Amino acid sequence: MLEITKQSDYGLLLVSRLKEKKEYVPLSSILKEVKLPKRFIARIAALLVRAKILESREGKEGGYRLTKKAAEISLYEFFKIFEGDIAMTKCMMDGHRCPLGKNCPHQTFFKRVLKPSLELSLKKYKLLKVV
Repeated sequence: MLEITKQSDYGLLLVSRLKEKKEYVPLSSILKEVKLPKRFIARIAALLVRAKILESREGKEGGYRLTKKAAEISLYEFFKIFEGDIAMTKCMMDGHRCPLGKNCPHQTFFKRVLKPSLELSLKKYKLLKVV
């Protein structure tokens, strides 16, 4: 089964609460809407700030806001923050060496056909389609 992590899922929720806002939104306001653990959401927000998807400001007028529009951020760029290498199996991951080596019947298909196709699809779709 293909599955994204809770970090990616909650990251999407966080971005969905910020997509229409131009002003900084306090984390406390977001938490009232999404009802998720503060520490976990704060960690996700920090990752998104580090990746330059969000910017933060401290103080009374502080909070978080998107650095660019959700229509400009690809799903590939977003998921890579939380998932790292985009792959459905370990053998699709960059640098992974299959113990079966050249005897693996599907390694070439996964690495040369499926992975680029998956990445291309994720690059094509923008966050705005999801949030």
